[in-house]
Amino acid sequence: MGNGIKYWKKIGAALCCVILLVGIIPVPVLAAKSFNQTKKVTITEQKDYIHTQKYTWIKYKAPGNGYITVTAKKAKNAPSVEEGENVQDESASLATGMLRLYDSKKKTLLSGECQYNTAGAAEANAMTYGVKKNATYYFRVEAQGAVTLNCKFKKVNDKSGSTKAKARQIQKNQLVKGILAAGDQTADWYKITIGQKQVLHLFYAGNVNNQIQFTFSGDYLNTAVRYVTQGNTNENYTYSLERLQPGTYYVKVENCNKQSSGYYTLRWQ
Repeated sequence: MGNGIKYWKKIGAALCCVILLVGIIPVPVLAAKSFNQTKKVTITEQKDYIHTQKYTWIKYKAPGNGYITVTAKKAKNAPSVEEGENVQDESASLATGMLRLYDSKKKTLLSGECQYNTAGAAEANAMTYGVKKNATYYFRVEAQGAVTLNCKFKKVNDKSGSTKAKARQIQKNQLVKGILAAGDQTADWYKITIGQKQVLHLFYAGNVNNQIQFTFSGDYLNTAVRYVTQGNTNENYTYSLERLQPGTYYVKVENCNKQSSGYYTLRWQ
């Protein structure tokens, strides 16, 4: 009986040592996917949403104010389609899915549903998001099939005014660039001063997620609203006014809703 008690005491002491060591020795943790560590993140077919029923999360911390473009491409290790194979075999070589942008806590949705299909043209699978310096974001990917996501950052020196009273003066034929960051509901303001009656052409464009809004107003102008929408990448728009009276005119640029962001350009002549 005494030997039995001693045996269980030894077992108990050994278990205590194991518990203490577990608390001291760090347990290896799989590193989260990050666009800061590599500009390309590949999701294999075995790790896609269909097989795991789990989203893939990719972290990104913006190095500056600007915009990022995420492009979905067929992964190199995805099966290829041979001539003569049927449609079912062909579908296995393609990848479809959906991206959504979230805040640093993975709580607040900052973009709409951005769908991709690697069977389409590269520009159709490019998704743009405005970002703020040092802000952290997370992409939630619902991948269906092996896919490689490429992330490219472009810095933008935005010198817009933060209010109408602080609107930035822009000169004729001067091209200005700006960003509307994801989750940011403030507006960018510009003003144009015309000294004589003339025709006014306003040119605007952008790469956006969801849509952004341009509002034109001024001394002798009824307020007009125009939009740049997702999918119309780099398409130039024109808003023209015939024989406009001398005065000061304003352009307000803003996200249409809490799930919009992007990059834009503006010029007048």
